[in-house]
Amino acid sequence: MKLANRILELRKQKGISQEALADQLGVSRQAISKWESEQSTPELEKIVLMSDFFEVSTDYLLKGIKPVEKNNETSMHIGNALSLLSPWMAWIGYIISCAFWYEYQNAFAIMDGFIWMIGSVVVIYVAKLNRIVEQKAVIRYWMISIPAISLFILSILYNAIASPKGLAPYPLIYTNRYTLLGIWLILLISINIVVEVNMQKRTKQ
Repeated sequence: MKLANRILELRKQKGISQEALADQLGVSRQAISKWESEQSTPELEKIVLMSDFFEVSTDYLLKGIKPVEKNNETSMHIGNALSLLSPWMAWIGYIISCAFWYEYQNAFAIMDGFIWMIGSVVVIYVAKLNRIVEQKAVIRYWMISIPAISLFILSILYNAIASPKGLAPYPLIYTNRYTLLGIWLILLISINIVVEVNMQKRTKQ
């Protein structure tokens, strides 16, 4: 495998675009494109910067000597578990919040939902900061969890405006409130489409 291929492979493993890598190295996107297509070769200073950024040795970049794995097997298993658990924490929080509100109709239902959803965000980003999950896991988190989070937040906002009964985690429909319900649906669908399309683009970069 050549230097150009190793740069391309490491960039994709990191889950970043050519523009993002260019910003990290202080070069243009065209420079990254030329490196990856073998039209030019990065300077030694940029190779050192890439080795730090990708957390591999310069020997790996230049000669293909395999980098030493920093995460042991236990860390990898923990990372896999957290990447699977975190997005569903948001859905669990939403379902529990709806169930509590239906039964008790009090502020605890809303607080419980917030705690679960904030907890899900904290879990995935702490795992990312500790380098036990990759950027793709974060992208997958948002693709799975954003419907639950947007349903929860937009329902609370809708009910704050339209409902006399309080901030339920699902829309409470009343007579002559169908215009607001339509706006709620449009916002919900739009947010989900924008996020899902953006996440799909990132996975292909």
